[in-house]
Amino acid sequence: MDIPKKRKRISLSLIWLIFYELLILAFMEAYKYWLNTDYTTMLSRRFLSSFFNSFSILYTGNLFWITICLIAIIALINIALQSSKVNKSALRVLVIFTALSLAVLAFAVFQGRIPRETLYENLVTLSQKGVQTIALSVFAILHLFITVSACVISFSVLMKFYVFRSIWITILVILAAYSIVFLFAYNYKDDLTLLKENKKTVDAGTVLGAAVWGGNRPSPVLRERINKGYELYSAGILKNIILTGGGAPGEMTEAEVSKNELLKKGVPERNIFIENKSNSTLEQIQYLNINLYKKNNWKEIVIISDNFHLLRTKQICKFFGINAYTVASDTPLSTESSFNFCIKESFAVILFWLFGIG
Repeated sequence: MDIPKKRKRISLSLIWLIFYELLILAFMEAYKYWLNTDYTTMLSRRFLSSFFNSFSILYTGNLFWITICLIAIIALINIALQSSKVNKSALRVLVIFTALSLAVLAFAVFQGRIPRETLYENLVTLSQKGVQTIALSVFAILHLFITVSACVISFSVLMKFYVFRSIWITILVILAAYSIVFLFAYNYKDDLTLLKENKKTVDAGTVLGAAVWGGNRPSPVLRERINKGYELYSAGILKNIILTGGGAPGEMTEAEVSKNELLKKGVPERNIFIENKSNSTLEQIQYLNINLYKKNNWKEIVIISDNFHLLRTKQICKFFGINAYTVASDTPLSTESSFNFCIKESFAVILFWLFGIG
């Protein structure tokens, strides 16, 4: 192949790769906001207005996509500046991986519209949310691999694609990032001391739901959360208490069981709000944000849960613009239990940062 034709193909590949990075950046920054609204399309004027009003460049999930995009584009520009040295097949491999990652992303976004019984019901037993979570995780890994590969090509002497080097660097980056998040979750310190020292009084405290036992009794975990909420209310830190959590049909919900416990302790019913339909922390905070925090023009709230759960809860509140303090319940946990819970929570935090799911 003559040199001009080779350079033309390299240029087209580089243009596509840069466009791909910018496309992914724009889409992923908007996607997590769109998932947590009721707008039908990301291109509607109302959604775009809401997105630009809510977007914060300092939010961890936003910083991740911006950083990855900038690193990839810098590497691609360096390749373009040395196009005479670059191995054409190396860029072809990157283009193939971008096509693969876009296919995985499209599946993750639109798989809810695919009739499972006609395509993959017999192959996949996970729920729709589970399939989405796995597909988005695979996409994130592929996208990171593409960025790492671009850097490997850009800064290698021969400007070639080294598959095993790219794989190992990608694995190391993932492990390093996950370890950092895990350490933050495991060593998380709540705001109880801050609230007491500053004699804070906030609009409300939210007791996140937990399991209910037979006879409509709160489990030990839920009881400790209720007790902590009552402790803060009695100390004058909370003006109101919000109780969250759904339940199985025909049984009292987590929120209703919690309410009964607080009424027994003497908390006036007028100071208790309940949300009894949610099945996840994200749903609980969405309800709190729309139906209580904004409507009542509250300024500050407290979230009460187990310590390992508070980092993710804090990040979800930050995403929605809720000014929240966090307080840990007194549920005793062994080192092993805390370790295991933090492993799961760290993964959940990363998923929420990147995709707004949880």
